[in-house]
Amino acid sequence: MDHLSLTTLSQVLQGRSMNIDSAAADVAGISIDSRTVQPGDLFFAIQGKRQDGHQFVDQALSQGATACVVKQGAVADDSSAPLLVVDNVNQALAGFAHWYRRQQTATVIGVTGSIGKTTTRNMIHSALAPYLKGVQSPANYNNEFGVPLSIAQLEKQHEYAVLELGASQTGEIRTLAQIASPEIGVISGIGPSHLEYFGTLQCTAEAKAELFEQLPASGLAIVNGDDRYADFLVSYSPAPAFRVGLSDDNDLRAAGVHQGESGLTFHVEGTEFVVPVVGKHFVYPALIAIAVGKILGLTSQELSDSLRAFQPVRGRCHVELIGDWTIVDDAYNSSPVSMRAACELLSDWPTTGKRVLVMGDMLELGPDSASYHSEIGKKIASSPIEWLFVCGEQAAAVVAGAVENQFPAGRVVQGTDIEEIQADVYSRLEPGDVVLVKGSRGMRMERLIDYLQQQVSEQVTVGEKNISCV
Repeated sequence: MDHLSLTTLSQVLQGRSMNIDSAAADVAGISIDSRTVQPGDLFFAIQGKRQDGHQFVDQALSQGATACVVKQGAVADDSSAPLLVVDNVNQALAGFAHWYRRQQTATVIGVTGSIGKTTTRNMIHSALAPYLKGVQSPANYNNEFGVPLSIAQLEKQHEYAVLELGASQTGEIRTLAQIASPEIGVISGIGPSHLEYFGTLQCTAEAKAELFEQLPASGLAIVNGDDRYADFLVSYSPAPAFRVGLSDDNDLRAAGVHQGESGLTFHVEGTEFVVPVVGKHFVYPALIAIAVGKILGLTSQELSDSLRAFQPVRGRCHVELIGDWTIVDDAYNSSPVSMRAACELLSDWPTTGKRVLVMGDMLELGPDSASYHSEIGKKIASSPIEWLFVCGEQAAAVVAGAVENQFPAGRVVQGTDIEEIQADVYSRLEPGDVVLVKGSRGMRMERLIDYLQQQVSEQVTVGEKNISCV
């Protein structure tokens, strides 16, 4: 963040200064977590669902915070702490981010969608970073607190920022977009996700379209043109639309899509792209990244070179070797669309061993959750998957959908939690097997991967067999 004086910040926040010396040091950053405060930060004592930041003002100051933003009446008037007193701290954080964004000249790219928005954000940043100075949202900083913190990373030297915008109800994307003011809006796709909150796919599309609604007429709305909601989404945008995908009517189209040992290969306008990922569904975030890069002036060859160095993060189709097995870690999150893509990925995987799917519940699907899980069971039954391990409240629905469609019942293991079935997974694995692990965030399916790594490490320690853990 660019350094700012407390006098300026007091004016921006419309706050009352307490115990602040006009000669005090500038603010070098902002924080909402007293545990991670850095010297020179301005600490916002936000009120969250579980914690009230006012309880941690003293800790933030002991960590080196220059001052704290607090709510009127939440701190004693005789306090000696350096404070900026406001009516509402959460609104003050949003107000600061809204103001600070307008002090920057960087092009802001806002990214949302039901599926793939984090991967899309990562891939855009990977495409741009070798040639342009910029930042992206850290981790999953995509809500009312995360977006302001992401914006605060910006400095005058930066040329772009890729910001992820998330929502669990209508109106949230609109609010975040008003704060971030993106010139380029990206909607990665619409699918069954968070239906517990949105209710229907149509309502989900309407909520995501709020990003396009907030674009300036001089901006650009980039959409997955193969998505069935593409026309609906772009109808919200005052800015021109730009479609990417595989069909001929897209503005930017990938051809010759092929999954090989070196990664996902395809051609765009005569240039070959090789992205080191597994899964043909990655072609969409890659196309979006290429589109953004071209808009910002990069050449096709530059974008090809940068995407060739893309590194998927753990939990999103990240491939690792554990012992004699190939593990596809897709455990970060799940939805019907991404689970189908995972089944197709596992089905296409070349292996001399078994194809093993370990699946946890797809959460937040509302009253039709059992039906969505049953449909995935049918998908599994039609795939060359040899073993199915499934856990969660909807495990029975998955198993029913699979077995009713001729998946062998003797190759199914079912439980309530991954820890209940992890030993069964381990006992049935053989050299050469490919294991894909996937479930919603709340299922914490990565525990299986940690368990398998532990088992391999213990075997190496006692010398049972010569295997490696990479």
